[in-house]
Amino acid sequence: MFRFNLRPALGSVLCLTALAGAPAIGDEIVIQNDTLTGGSAAAICPCFTAGEEAAVWLTSPCDGNIVAIQVFWRSFTGGSTISLEDSIIVYNGGVFPNPGSAKDTLDGPALNDGVLNEYRYKDENQTIPISIPVVADEEFVVSFRFANTNNQNVLLPSIVSDGLDCQPMKNAVKANGTTWTDACSLGVSGDWVIRAVVDCAGEPTGSACLQDGTCADGMTESDAITMGAVWNGAGSTCAETACVGACYIPATEQCVGGFSLATCDQVGGDWQGPGTDACAPSCPADLTEDGVLDFFDVSAFLDAFGAQKSIADFTGDGVYDFFDVSDFLDAFGAGC
Repeated sequence: MFRFNLRPALGSVLCLTALAGAPAIGDEIVIQNDTLTGGSAAAICPCFTAGEEAAVWLTSPCDGNIVAIQVFWRSFTGGSTISLEDSIIVYNGGVFPNPGSAKDTLDGPALNDGVLNEYRYKDENQTIPISIPVVADEEFVVSFRFANTNNQNVLLPSIVSDGLDCQPMKNAVKANGTTWTDACSLGVSGDWVIRAVVDCAGEPTGSACLQDGTCADGMTESDAITMGAVWNGAGSTCAETACVGACYIPATEQCVGGFSLATCDQVGGDWQGPGTDACAPSCPADLTEDGVLDFFDVSAFLDAFGAQKSIADFTGDGVYDFFDVSDFLDAFGAGC
């Protein structure tokens, strides 16, 4: 029986193993609810018995085919032997928390501990590729079914969540192998790290913020550009997008929230994008704030970088590395 018993992972680096293929390429798009990234901590759930399932509700951004499934698998101590589990099932959307009929099944997935396992074939000989047709804005369900019980044993590996915020109507559990239940209501604190890779036959769609602050679903990036709108990315929806944001007004040197793109343009402002509530510096590389980019700004960056001060964290990820240096140089090159 599913018993919620969440354990934090050891801040492991998220990496990819090629069990049955390679990372998404070309026109492939990874569809996910979770926000887990390399180096971030995952939350392990050793709370499943054989026959139970963990599932995510995903939405296709385009007409195309599901060509791969990804599952993050982790034990508390790491280094467990390969786990051979029951299956990965792709269902039609159904009515949450109950999936619809099965679209396809991958039997006997083998999982390595501590990595994002990716599957591109339905058989161990890698002769039958996964190819499940989907259409733009179609909701589908990817479910992981356990063959081995790990309930209450923190030494055994299991699936993980990002541990941040469990989104409603996005994560479910088939408890006792019979009853589908909202995972959030069971105490799961984040989104399951179960993902699908969709190979888009055409240009992917998502939501777009129009200039008047309204939102339109099912837009391609080309559609958005033609209309002077801001595209919010493949698979995005208006339900999860705020189409007003912060506006920096140079004439008054103020940052004002709640502006649409058109309103910000009317006052000669610099719109910061959908959902923003703060304004980026008008000249981020001018660390000395004297209005001139020169050697002293470079020196100030190097000093701040060496001391790991926040002004040198140009990527905003809390890590001081090559990417901060690269972003600073790009901003310096762009000028004020």
